[in-house]
Amino acid sequence: MNTPASVGTFVVPGTAVQMNDDDSLGRGVTEARDGPVATVVGTLNREEGVLFVDQQTDPIREIEAGDIVIGEVNRINAKTAEIRILHVEGKPVRTLPATHLFADIFVAKIVDKFMPSPGDAMRKRDLIRAKIEQLKPMLRAECRSHSDLGIIKAICPACGNNLVSSSAEPDVNVVCERCDYVGFRALSNGFGHGYEIPEDSEISELNRDGERWSNASMAFISKDGERPYLSPLSDHRRGSVHSTPKDVAKFLGGLQQGGGRGGGRGGGGQRPRREMHAAKCTMCGTDTKLPFEPTPGVPARCSPCKEKVDNGDASKDELAAERKVLNKAREGAKETMGMKLFIGGLPYATTEEQLTELFVAHGELKEVHIAKDKETGNSKGFAFVTYKSYKEGEAAIEALKGTKIDGRKLTIQESKPKGGRDRGGRGGGQRRNDRGRGRRDRR
Repeated sequence: MNTPASVGTFVVPGTAVQMNDDDSLGRGVTEARDGPVATVVGTLNREEGVLFVDQQTDPIREIEAGDIVIGEVNRINAKTAEIRILHVEGKPVRTLPATHLFADIFVAKIVDKFMPSPGDAMRKRDLIRAKIEQLKPMLRAECRSHSDLGIIKAICPACGNNLVSSSAEPDVNVVCERCDYVGFRALSNGFGHGYEIPEDSEISELNRDGERWSNASMAFISKDGERPYLSPLSDHRRGSVHSTPKDVAKFLGGLQQGGGRGGGRGGGGQRPRREMHAAKCTMCGTDTKLPFEPTPGVPARCSPCKEKVDNGDASKDELAAERKVLNKAREGAKETMGMKLFIGGLPYATTEEQLTELFVAHGELKEVHIAKDKETGNSKGFAFVTYKSYKEGEAAIEALKGTKIDGRKLTIQESKPKGGRDRGGRGGGQRRNDRGRGRRDRR
């Protein structure tokens, strides 16, 4: 039998240790069948009658706020990019706990430039240097506070070749030397240099921080936080110089299958330019243009105000002032826009003709629609009736209060726009009715 290890001896798990009669067992030592043994690697020690092992292996390495990490872009969402952490700079390479394997980067924390979606500044498999700024409830990182933060390596989404930096074209800072891919990345000064960053590197200047996108580029980047796969420059699209896959073209609207227009950055697969509508920002009051026709009483913000709200930087006073503007516009447009009613508790056998007959007696109707299941075509038990006149809609609600069809009492009330605060009837569900049958039928 091996001689038990004495105090000061290096031990490994399973090493028998020498114990005095009055010793108690501390960390790294346990009682086995043949006597006490070590359970960790380290040096056997005794202090105030406690026998323990000074562990010499590093414990699990936890990330701290302010750490600089190297990560791989793992997922692109509408407003955040998820990175898988590969290394913590300045610390030994050790196993990370499960809660510290991934971090999110919010779109406003990527680069000092208007960026609707993270997919416009990075792609899956890009390597990025980022700074941890939040630990709980989940890790959050940023890469806009220092020029050394950002993408340090990127491969061409089309051919897999390493991308190189370029300043030859506005709003483009990376190109592929093998194919015709061009794009934009939130570049670090270390892009193309690996982990070592030359002191004189100024690659991050190609991000053109603080500059506006050119009018030509605005047709390529995401709009209004839309889902990344709807952007030609998004996460898993091949870039503006490659044809859009057929299974995605239907989302981009108006694209010809398998084709594409020439010119621009190489042509092919680009979505048509959106029609822009003149509007006045409901928050700051400045004139702007929007890719949708403004609706009275619904927020219509210029890009700076939209970014401010998305980032949570809008003050209570600004939001309160905007609400007043929206309420005033909504009241002013009531009569010309008419009133949309939500009809709940509808018997499933009820037809649109029956509803029309019931409601037309109280005013001129614009539309009657029963929500139906997309797969079966069966009624969902609710409908929408729109009057041309707001006053007639109000009168109909009062006149038809308590109405029953086939023994079922109907719920009749105004369909509130998104964000409405009516909590009566069917509760919070009415706040979604402005989205109407479109969203319900898509389910």
